Amino acid sequence: MILYPAFAAAQLPVAAADAQKVTSAFDTLSPNSLKCFIEKWNPFLDFALRFQSGYVVHCRLGVFEGKKVIVAIYLRVTPEGKPPALFASGYRLPAITPDMPLAKTPNKLKQEIGLSGVVSFGEGLYSVDVLVMDDRGRSCRKHWKIKVAPDRSQRRVHLAIDPLTVQSFDRKTWNVPPPQRSGGLRLTVLLDAAPINPYQSSLRAWDRMFLLECIYSLLRQMPYKSVRLVAFNLDQQREIFRRDPFDDAAFLALSRSLQEIETGTISVQALKKRNSPEFLTNLANQELAADAPSDVVILLGPNARSDANIRPELLTRTPDSPPLFYFHYIPWVGNAFPDAFQNLTKAAAGKTFQIHSPADFDQAIQKILTNSGNNSQK
Repeated sequence: MILYPAFAAAQLPVAAADAQKVTSAFDTLSPNSLKCFIEKWNPFLDFALRFQSGYVVHCRLGVFEGKKVIVAIYLRVTPEGKPPALFASGYRLPAITPDMPLAKTPNKLKQEIGLSGVVSFGEGLYSVDVLVMDDRGRSCRKHWKIKVAPDRSQRRVHLAIDPLTVQSFDRKTWNVPPPQRSGGLRLTVLLDAAPINPYQSSLRAWDRMFLLECIYSLLRQMPYKSVRLVAFNLDQQREIFRRDPFDDAAFLALSRSLQEIETGTISVQALKKRNSPEFLTNLANQELAADAPSDVVILLGPNARSDANIRPELLTRTPDSPPLFYFHYIPWVGNAFPDAFQNLTKAAAGKTFQIHSPADFDQAIQKILTNSGNNSQK
């Protein structure tokens, strides 16, 4: 069964004109006449350096008796000592047609659907309320409290949201600072648009979100004068996106490009060249020997499935070549092994950072800022 978004694809803020109605619905006591179960998510830190928390609403299809139905989900989050924030999302569930299995007894359908929502939090204490309503006037609700706080490994992370603040998990809320008019780094980012799971052939939603979160965090923390971003797929041996300068509009264009790519489609020619150093060295040489070189080149992506051997003599380096840093993301500690990007970084006399968590990622950014401080005034 497919769910179609009715109002929005994400948990978005409630319009001011509708806020009073939604608040009244929360404050009106009613029985849980919609037989669904609401599961809460514990807060966790993402690679945009924000805490995420949310819910999943579990419902059996039999609850809707095979009829077309619209389900609205409202979320109220109240930071301690501050007014609440209201969010909403909606889904349209199509009717069961006569040719479908169990069409004569749709109320006995045991298959389950899950409707989820997520928002971003700063540190602090919050009260959370979720209200689920269908267009037949039935509802269910859940209330809980959460404490959002970094653990020991996250205490030095440069968080992206102020304490006691809640925001929609919409990319429009990702406020990237503008370029600096004086000073700042000339930054190049080489992004491998590949799935995190090495046994997965296609780029999934969570892979895209990881890549976008990392780009957001880099731009938020690095004082930059200009940014050039090149996204590629090493398995396909091709460049998929390039923008210079990279700005807010380009951020949205990158998101669309990542959504369109199907990394499972790899040509025979690309498979033959997977362990060839040619594509990767050509890509690197464009930056290392550029007429207007960057101050810093950052290579970012999950562990590559290629371990191409790249020798220093394949690279065109000059005295003005920028330093190369590789953010080598491996979510499982202990599974690190040299890949093509690490071989490239070593050949370019660069540095590899092993990234296992958002805290590791933040620390790597700070180390690059420290090492590049003298270059930012060029």
